[in-house]
Amino acid sequence: MDNKILIGKFGQQLAAEFLQKRNYIILLPNFYSRFGEIDLVAEKDRQIIFVEVKTRLGRNFGLPEDALNFNKSKKIKDTALEYLTKNNINSDNYRFDLVAIEIDKIKKRAQIRHYKNVI
Repeated sequence: MDNKILIGKFGQQLAAEFLQKRNYIILLPNFYSRFGEIDLVAEKDRQIIFVEVKTRLGRNFGLPEDALNFNKSKKIKDTALEYLTKNNINSDNYRFDLVAIEIDKIKKRAQIRHYKNVI
């Protein structure tokens, strides 16, 4: 498996654990539609949260947060609407969060930042 995919999967696992420790319920990892993918669909306090996870091993390509651009945001929104439609959810009680993860392989630590309502 491609190293980039493994890093992404590892970051997604870290993000799920991070959110669960903060009383989020992970409803679904990796929801796919014709528009794109949502890394995690979660729920907290009866609100649906669509979570984009960005993981980096270093800052050579910028911060993980820098990877959430206009085009990616549009794909996430369209995919979220597809999720709501597919699951017959007629509520506007949802939001879009970003979990940014920087992994330090030498120290074997991860820095996790959670941004709420980013889109």
